[in-house]
Amino acid sequence: MGEIKVLHCLNAPSWGGLEIYSVELMIELQRNGLKQAALCIPGSRAADELKRASVEVFELPAGISKFAHARLIRRFIKEKGFTHLHSHTRLDMWACALAKWNKGGIKHIYNLYMNALPKQDFVHKWLFSKVDALCTSSQNILDDAKKNFPIAPKKLHLIRYGRKTDQYVHAPEKREHIRSKYNAEGKIVFGTLCRIDPGKGVRELVSALDHLTDEEIGKIQLWIVGDLTIVGKNPDGSIHYEGPSKELSDWIDRKIAEPRLKGHLVRIPFQKEYIPYIDALDVFALASYNETYSLSILDAMLMEKPVIGTNAGGTPEQIGHNERGTLVEAKNAKALAEGMRIYIQNPSLTETQGKIGRTWVLSQHNWPTTLQKTVEIYQKL
Repeated sequence: MGEIKVLHCLNAPSWGGLEIYSVELMIELQRNGLKQAALCIPGSRAADELKRASVEVFELPAGISKFAHARLIRRFIKEKGFTHLHSHTRLDMWACALAKWNKGGIKHIYNLYMNALPKQDFVHKWLFSKVDALCTSSQNILDDAKKNFPIAPKKLHLIRYGRKTDQYVHAPEKREHIRSKYNAEGKIVFGTLCRIDPGKGVRELVSALDHLTDEEIGKIQLWIVGDLTIVGKNPDGSIHYEGPSKELSDWIDRKIAEPRLKGHLVRIPFQKEYIPYIDALDVFALASYNETYSLSILDAMLMEKPVIGTNAGGTPEQIGHNERGTLVEAKNAKALAEGMRIYIQNPSLTETQGKIGRTWVLSQHNWPTTLQKTVEIYQKL
C-alpha cells in the first residue's frame, strides 16, 4: 500500500484531557514514523504543543461553520494528499463526514471520548455511514455505541489510551517540597486534576468538606488543581471563560476564605509538569457526573494513588470492584465525604489499593500496544 498521511482535526480552544491525549497521540504516531498533521484553532494550546513537537499544523478559524470546515478539509486533502482523517470532537466528526462526500477513497477514524447516547435518527445514520472506524478506550462506551449508534459493529474498536509508563516514577524530594509549599505536612492530601467545570463535580467535591467533622477536616487537605474552561478570546485579546466555569471558580474562592476550611482547601493552577503534583497526593478524586474514561485516573494509578470516583460512565471500569479505589454516587457531596472518610480512618488502604491500580494500568495502557493497534486500523482501512 502507499504512504499513510493522516490529517487530525481538533476543533478545541480548551486544554483538558481530550485535547492533551489527542495531542499526545499525534506526537507519538509521528515519532513512530507515521506522517501526521493537524487542523487546529490558531493560538490554542493544542496548536502550540503540536508545533513544538514539529507536527505540521494548519489553522482553523474559530467559529467556522461545519460546511466551511469541511471545505477546508477537502482543500487540504487535495493539496497535501492526505489518505486518512482522524476526528477528535463531535464538531470535527461532522466536518470530516461532510468532507468525505464523494471522496470514497478517504478513510475517517473517529475517537469517541464522550458517552454514546442514543442517536438513531436519519441524520445520524448518514453521519455514521461516513465513519470508517470508531475507537474508544472504554469497553462500556463501546458496548453503548454498539447499542445506541447506527454504526456497523465491525467498525467499532477498543483501543486503550496509551501512557508513557516510564515517566511515572516517585520523587520523594519533590513530593515533600510540594507538600511543604502548601503546608500539607502530616496531612492526608486528597486532590483532583481537572477543568473547573460543573460537570467535573468540583462543586460537590468541595462541598464534601462540609460533611466532615472538624476533627476530620483537621487531618486533611483537599487540592483543586486545574484552570477554567476557555471559550476563546475577547476582541481585546483577553481570555473569555465559559460562564458556568467562571461562576464555579468564584464560588471555590469564597469557600477557601471560610474560616473552617482555611488551610484545608487549596487551589492550584494547571501544572504542565503534573506528575509531581499527583505524587504529592495521598488519594486522588474525580467527582465527574459522567466521565467517559479518565486519563487523570490512569495517571493517578500509575503513581500508586487510590481513586475516589463516581459510579458513572467509564469510571467503574477503571476502579473495578473497589479494588483500585472507591466508587461513590455521582452528584452527591455526602457520598464523596464518605469516600474520603474511608481513607481518613484506614490510611494503610492507600498503599494497598495504589499498588493494585498501578499493576492494572501497566497491563492495559501503554503506548507500544496503543500505537500498534492504531496503525493496524489505518492499514486495514
